[in-house]
Amino acid sequence: MKITHVKVCNYRNLRNIDIGLAETVAIIGENNSGKSNFLKAITLPFLTDDNIHISKKLSWSDINNETKKCYYNKIIENQNKIKNDEITIEQFVELLPIVSVEVNIQASGAEEYYVKDLSYEIRDGKIQYGIKYEFAPKSCEDIFRMVKEIVSENEINDANLNEVKMNLLPVEYYNYSVKVSDGSNISYDTLKQFKYEALEAERDDFSRTKNQLGSKFLVDLLKDGLSDQDKLKIEKEYSHFFESLKKISDINDIINWQDTSELKEAKKFFSHINILPNMPPMQSILNSVRLGYSEEELSMQGLGHRNLVLLFVLINSLIGKNSDTALNVLTIEEPEAHLCINNTRLMVSFLKAFTDKNKTVQLFYSTHSTEFINKMNLKNVVVLHKGKAFSFVDELEDEDIAYLAKNPNLDLFKLFFSKKCVLFEGISEELLIRSYIDSQVSLSEIELLSFHKGFEKIMNIWKKINEGSGNKLGIIRDYDDQLDAKKRHDKYNDDKEICVRTTEYYTLEPEIVNTGDNFNILKEKYGEVFGWSNMTAEQLTEAWKNAKASDMFTICKDLASGGLEGFQMPKHIQDVLDFLSQEQEEVL
Repeated sequence: MKITHVKVCNYRNLRNIDIGLAETVAIIGENNSGKSNFLKAITLPFLTDDNIHISKKLSWSDINNETKKCYYNKIIENQNKIKNDEITIEQFVELLPIVSVEVNIQASGAEEYYVKDLSYEIRDGKIQYGIKYEFAPKSCEDIFRMVKEIVSENEINDANLNEVKMNLLPVEYYNYSVKVSDGSNISYDTLKQFKYEALEAERDDFSRTKNQLGSKFLVDLLKDGLSDQDKLKIEKEYSHFFESLKKISDINDIINWQDTSELKEAKKFFSHINILPNMPPMQSILNSVRLGYSEEELSMQGLGHRNLVLLFVLINSLIGKNSDTALNVLTIEEPEAHLCINNTRLMVSFLKAFTDKNKTVQLFYSTHSTEFINKMNLKNVVVLHKGKAFSFVDELEDEDIAYLAKNPNLDLFKLFFSKKCVLFEGISEELLIRSYIDSQVSLSEIELLSFHKGFEKIMNIWKKINEGSGNKLGIIRDYDDQLDAKKRHDKYNDDKEICVRTTEYYTLEPEIVNTGDNFNILKEKYGEVFGWSNMTAEQLTEAWKNAKASDMFTICKDLASGGLEGFQMPKHIQDVLDFLSQEQEEVL
C-alpha cells in the first residue's frame, strides 16, 4: 500500500500542488523552497486523537500568504458592499481561504480490506481511495459579522491593513476535518490504521546533556518492546538486586538500633522493622537507561554521530509497530545532516534495507545530497521550487528516466538550482570551458555539467522549475550532421533563460582551429611539440582530433594561465558564456 498522489492547497508556501508519487519520495530543492512544508503537509490527513503532541488545528500563519493577500484585496474591493449588506453570507463564504491536503492511496489484494471505507470513485475501471484534510471555517456567520464590524468602523486600505488583517481572517472560527475525498466521514477505527512518524531537522541538541532526547526515545523504544513476561522478569530481578543490596550494606542494622537503646521493650518492637523493596514503575526504571557509543555516553560523541544514532533509534522504533497498521508514513528532514560521506552511505543503505523489509512503511525525505538520489529509481524524485512541485513520475517517460540514469555526471542539484549552468557533451569541451572560466574571475559562478545528447526533456523540466527565478541554462552541443536535432533544440533558445548553441562544424576541434587567429597561434605555440609545424588548418584539425587527451590538457593549461594571448573561444561557446555573464533579473 502506498500514497500515489497528493494535492496541497494553500498550506504555507504550497499554494497549489498536484503531483504523482512513487513508493519512496526524495524531495529536493533550494533552501526555503517548501520541502519541510511538504513533509508536514503529507502527514496532515493522518492526524488522529492519538497524536496528543501535535496540533491538529492550523494557525493564521499556516495559510498561504498569496491566498490571504487575494482574500484581503477582495475585502478591500468589496468593503462598501459588505458594509451596506449588498453581499450575502453565501457570497462572502466564497472569498474565505481554505487549506486542504488530499492523498490518494493505492491498495491491492488483502490491503483493500483496510481501505474499503475510503473509496470515493471509479476511474479508468479502478476504485480510487483517498483521505482529505481540510482547515476551513466552521462558523462563517461569526467571521462575516466580525468582518462587517471592522469595515463599518474603519476604511480599510493597503496602508492600515496590517493593523486589522488577523481580525479580518479570525482562524479561531476555523476547524479541521479529516474525511474521505468525497466528503464522507471516516471512522476512528479506519483512520487509526494509517499513522505517521516525523523526524524533523532540528536534531542538533540531541543528547547534548544527559536528559535530552536520547533517553526519551530510547525509553519509548524499550517500553514498546517489553512483553508481559519481560516486565515480570524485570520485577524479579529488581527483588534479587534489593536482597543483594541488603546483604552487602547490612542495611537493617542501620535502623534497628534497639541494641543500643535504653528502652526495655525496644528490642522486641524494633525487631519488626524491616527494609522492603519499593518496585518503581517500569517508566522510572527505564528512565535510568541512556544511549551510549563505544562505552561512552552519547553526549560525549560528535554531532554527526549523535544524529546518526538518533535516526537509527527512531527508525528502528517503528519496527514491530506495524502489525496493526495499513500504512505508516515516515518523513525525515535531511537525513544526511552532519554526516561524513561514510556515514551518509551507511544511512542510505540503512533506509533502503528498512523500507525493503517494512512494506507497510512509505518513506518521504528531503535532501541536499546526491547520495540520497538513487539513479535506478529517479521516479522517486520530487523537485520543489518556490512552493511549486514537479514529480519525475509525472514529468518523465521511462526512456527519459533511463537517459538520466545512464548519465555518469548526473547532479540534479547543480542542474536545477545553479544560478548559471552549462551543459556540454564531452571531455574536450569541459577542459576548454573550465580553463577559460579559470582565467576569467567574472565567470566563477558558472557550474559545468557533462551530459550526453538529448537535452529536450531536461530543458522542459528546467524551465518549469526555474520560471521567474533569474537562473540561466546554457547548452553547448556538437552538430554531428544532425540538422533535425539542432532545430528541435533551437526551439528552446530564448536567450533569456536558456541559450542553446551548436557547432557549425561536426565537432569542437575544427571550430576552435577556424576561429579568429587560433590556427596560427596554435601552430606557433605547439608546432614542434605536437608536430603541427607544416600542417594546414584541415590537417591540424584531424591530427588534434586523433591526438591524446593530454594535448588538449596542455593547451587548456596554458589558456588558464594566460599563455595563449590572442586565443579566441569558438563563437558557439562564447555566445553561451556572454549570455551567462549578463545581469540576472530575479523575480521575487
